[in-house]
Amino acid sequence: MNASKTAVFSMGTVFSLSATVFQQPIAEISHVVGRKLAFLLVLGVFAIGSIVAAMAKDMTGLLIGRSMQGFASGGSVLAALVLTDLIELRDRATWLSVQNATQAIGLICGPLVGASILKAASWRWLFWINIPAITASAAGLGILLGFDRPEAGVLQSLTKVDWVGIAIFMPSAVALLVPFTMSGVFFPWGSWQSILPLILGISGLAALATHQRHLAKNPMFRSVLFTEWATVCSFLGQAVFGVCVNMIFYYLVVFWSGVRGFDEIMTGVALLPETFIIPVAAIMCGLGMRKTGQIRRAMFAGWPLISISIGLLWFLDAHTPLPALIIINAGVGLGAGVVVSALNVAILATTKKKDNGHAMAMGFLFKSAGMCLGIAIGTAVFTVQMEAQLSNLGGEAEMTAESFLRALRDVKNDPAGQEVIVRALRILWIICSGLSGIVGFLCCLCRYPTRWAAVQDEGPEKGPEKGHNSIDSSRHSEWPRNRGQADVVHQGHI
Repeated sequence: MNASKTAVFSMGTVFSLSATVFQQPIAEISHVVGRKLAFLLVLGVFAIGSIVAAMAKDMTGLLIGRSMQGFASGGSVLAALVLTDLIELRDRATWLSVQNATQAIGLICGPLVGASILKAASWRWLFWINIPAITASAAGLGILLGFDRPEAGVLQSLTKVDWVGIAIFMPSAVALLVPFTMSGVFFPWGSWQSILPLILGISGLAALATHQRHLAKNPMFRSVLFTEWATVCSFLGQAVFGVCVNMIFYYLVVFWSGVRGFDEIMTGVALLPETFIIPVAAIMCGLGMRKTGQIRRAMFAGWPLISISIGLLWFLDAHTPLPALIIINAGVGLGAGVVVSALNVAILATTKKKDNGHAMAMGFLFKSAGMCLGIAIGTAVFTVQMEAQLSNLGGEAEMTAESFLRALRDVKNDPAGQEVIVRALRILWIICSGLSGIVGFLCCLCRYPTRWAAVQDEGPEKGPEKGHNSIDSSRHSEWPRNRGQADVVHQGHI
């Protein structure tokens, strides 16, 4: 299409913004109309978005298709909610890790399959290839997932949705995220295009907080989810996890292609220490927590490991030996897998059973928002560092998106240019390591219910670890008494 680099960048921005903004409303609607109907809806929208993008004749059509795909991607939270509905607490860590593993398969195969398609066929097949997968998923859901239509009927149940909260949240979230995702690319930092949306977004979220606390009958954001310090820290951990993992994935691609000179397929292979190890570590951590019931041990193992491993990315350059590259990146993947599994379980274990679905959706929202911010922070910091380094070499003092990408292409074959990229990346690694270290320290300070997975026939666990944020054992009085009894919210799932 001969699109500009800025237009290409906007496709990723539109997708991530749509996924983040629509995620919570989709989860909220699914709480009242049922998971199956909501799931089929988002699959249908994703299919339509893929067709629109595949048939697009200009960038406008392509952006519309990508925004529809982003909306549907916000429905990925429904998979976790279905597991929360069907699986008892002691087994959720394992099954949520399995879900993460399926997502990681997509991360592993996506770059490799995408690069192969681009070499063998038109870019439009990147979208057409989604249709068979969507059709198979919809058929599987239609056959295997019990119909959980509410007894009151869909239309009557929709009246229970917090539509006012959704109407306030969506534009406020967009206004808040736009300055972070578009400043420095579409308009300068500090311009009125950055400041005005930021003020409007903060004001909107303040109005949303007032509405949710005092006016909403069925609030989308339940205040009870923020009453426990351990839960709040876990939400914060999800946000920082999203920031760090997205920033690392995006800019490791820059390292492998810009510094080591790998092509698209080899770059996908080079990311395997993260994309392969994260789901494996998450599953193993889930199994370990299921057996021991110790969430805090997982926090103590995962957060220091990921923080130190990200810090070791400082040593990545054009001459770093391959074994060292593999070990360092494997450490990042191992720590990330342990952390994401521990955070998921911590959110569920520190909230009431009836609030687990809302808590899981909130955790996904924090992680998705963190992923948006990860791209934004990374782009801002990396661009500033590239400007500073290139100006010393006689480059442009102030870079647009076009000149930035052009410079990145030009310098990657020059040793001095490779060193410029390495120095800019080191600032990102320091930021990620510091963020994960600070939030990880807070998560490790929290106390979590002990042996939360030990659901005995005589009743729930007697008590939690003692501490300033310990959880009252009465909170878990609704836990299933038998191992085979699942936390089924919608009877239609049985």
